[in-house]
Amino acid sequence: MIPDCTLTTCCFDLTPFHKKSRPLNESINNMKYLLEVPCYLVIYADSNCMPQIKEIRNSFGLNDITYYIQMEFSELPNYKYLNTVILNREKYWPTRDDRTCSESHLVCCSKFELVKNTIIQNPFNTGKFGWIDANIGENFSKICKNYKKNMLLNILNNCSENKFHIQILNVCNKDFIKEEKLHEYYSQYRWVVCGCLFITGKELGVKILNDLNNVFIKHTMLGYGHGEEMFYLEMLDKYYDDIERSYGDYKDILNNFIHPTNNYYYINNLIIKKYLQFGYHKEGYDCCKKIIYEIENFNVDVGYDLYLDILFSYYVFTFYYKNKEEARKVVEHIKKLVSKHPLIKNEYNKKREYFESQFSYCN
Repeated sequence: MIPDCTLTTCCFDLTPFHKKSRPLNESINNMKYLLEVPCYLVIYADSNCMPQIKEIRNSFGLNDITYYIQMEFSELPNYKYLNTVILNREKYWPTRDDRTCSESHLVCCSKFELVKNTIIQNPFNTGKFGWIDANIGENFSKICKNYKKNMLLNILNNCSENKFHIQILNVCNKDFIKEEKLHEYYSQYRWVVCGCLFITGKELGVKILNDLNNVFIKHTMLGYGHGEEMFYLEMLDKYYDDIERSYGDYKDILNNFIHPTNNYYYINNLIIKKYLQFGYHKEGYDCCKKIIYEIENFNVDVGYDLYLDILFSYYVFTFYYKNKEEARKVVEHIKKLVSKHPLIKNEYNKKREYFESQFSYCN
């Protein structure tokens, strides 16, 4: 009954380095609901955090499926870049935030190496591995709505060893991966993925994690970087067919990680529409296909206006990514729905002239 996946997480008390860091008691409280999940878990923590973490985890009788690695912040894999990060931020840090510091940045950027260490050690002999942030809040409230105790276990059980699973948060201009564009890229937060949770198999995981860590080093040595999520931008193209994408906001991660079930307005407006805007037709096609499947199999409840809007976007993506013949099939499907469903017909009639003018391009 324990999923074939080893999760890695960490908790470090950063208050000695930065007064506005999350207090130790808050860090532990935000981690409690993760500690009660009966999954294989590797925990990295410092001497301030580890005793409390062990006490809570052991109180649920989960000691045998937990591997504790106590290390101080200075022993983190990427600690050696601390002085470089500090100097970088003295020169260029437009996204300055009182809640974060160079130390917290390096904790985030150590995820890749920590998970890779777990893969190499494989203390529970599992086929899948992943990362989850410790700071998930009461009832996983920071990454889930209407949390149920089987949700994370369901994700760990149903992710594939052959894919790197992560949630798409937003759409960014791919030009930002160019070295000459990094100054602009880091001029503001560019939401790319939800780095709080990812699941992967062994070989693919090591390959992608090595690349992510190399991007961290490259961007750091060029004078940039905050958090780790912006490092994923070039991975999304480089490993396109190896990445299994879910879609949604941070608070929808557990809800949407296997099947997109929550917050379709967010997905439509912040992801699908931006794929259209940037002309990323392959990405948009794949996203719409997943969303439409859930709608048409009655797995989610959405308004007919939103449903029709997503169908139209799917038509546009199909036209450009596939061909006119495939696009005509989408048009036929839409017209069949309109002819049979009065509520869809009502929405279609509101923009009939526009729709039909666009559909004419595939004739």
